[in-house]
Amino acid sequence: MEHNTNKDIFERDISIEEFDHITDGVEDHVFSDEYLAGKESMMKNSYKAKISKLGVKVAAAAAAIVVASPFVVNAAMGGELFNRLWGNEGKKTVESHQETILEGGKVDDKGNPVTIDVTMPKIEYVAQDPEVAARLLSGKYTTEPVTATIGDTTITVETVVRDGMGIVAAYTVEREGGVNCFNYSQLDNEAKGAWFNEDQNIIFGFEEGTGKIWVDLEKSTDTKLYCYEYMCENYVLGPALNKPVTNHITLFCQEFNDTRANIEKSNKEKGDTSYIKDSKNVVVPVADKLDSKTFTSANGGTVKISPIAMQWDSTGGEGPKGEALDSVKKFKITYKDGSEYLVYEFDKVASYGYICGNDTGFVVLFNRLVDTDNIAKITINDIDYKL
Repeated sequence: MEHNTNKDIFERDISIEEFDHITDGVEDHVFSDEYLAGKESMMKNSYKAKISKLGVKVAAAAAAIVVASPFVVNAAMGGELFNRLWGNEGKKTVESHQETILEGGKVDDKGNPVTIDVTMPKIEYVAQDPEVAARLLSGKYTTEPVTATIGDTTITVETVVRDGMGIVAAYTVEREGGVNCFNYSQLDNEAKGAWFNEDQNIIFGFEEGTGKIWVDLEKSTDTKLYCYEYMCENYVLGPALNKPVTNHITLFCQEFNDTRANIEKSNKEKGDTSYIKDSKNVVVPVADKLDSKTFTSANGGTVKISPIAMQWDSTGGEGPKGEALDSVKKFKITYKDGSEYLVYEFDKVASYGYICGNDTGFVVLFNRLVDTDNIAKITINDIDYKL
């Protein structure tokens, strides 16, 4: 049976459970069979105040900030970090290809797992010139790491960049004896990103964003993972339930007194926090947000764009009814020299870091830096947006 998941991967309304099974059956790190029965997703959306279906909420008190020695992000690394975040360092262009996966834990009449063939889209990466990166980011990124420890795992946030629509964070995850909190693989990087292993007892994430964790397989070791997370700012798509980022984001960390799988099976009542061993919030300072420009269509729709992300608001006239992403088949950026960045084309290309949306538009995090001064137009489907 052949099925195309490019649209499923792209759309926001695919369920967390379905999305989590995209790489089922593919060899990766610490893959758990129990996870097929139902796992807690790290991908909490803009309309959820809690972090799990167990009803766990983050502790209100903020933990003290632990700041390591100064870390001059781009200069010290000769541009390597920015080329890993938005270039092709540690990343190779992936051509469209077929994968066989398990279909959401389904079984046939004989009790055998049901598999489907899916088409994975092309993801293109390009080199990032460090001088251009420095110009486009204009110093608006953090340069001192912030470290938090939960259980026997240490998370160090090295740098954060934001623009009021999206957030990009680079961090490491370390554990003596081997990092065991994530399941990750090349195919996970292509699809949903790394996800939390249910056979261990910690969880962490950024309270203000919803996104995808990309693990640098080239640079990482068993005891230290290099992670790049591309997030939509929750306030943008759910302003009624979220606050905008100002001068910090919050790294929430929780340790449980049993594995997450066992806690799930115990059917704890909502509000029961007896299984929480430790919980903390760590404040991660952020720099000023990047500048953005607004492009407009003839019908009044708008695209707000910065070097790291863009937001489409379809309410000006060409807006679809219902989930906005359903209507999008293709979008690209055309530069003044005639070159193009094809961000997405249904069934063919998905060259972005992460995307999420609601019924009036979407936010997309780019997998490369965009020079907004040199954009001639932005095209969504057949509609052009210009300054």
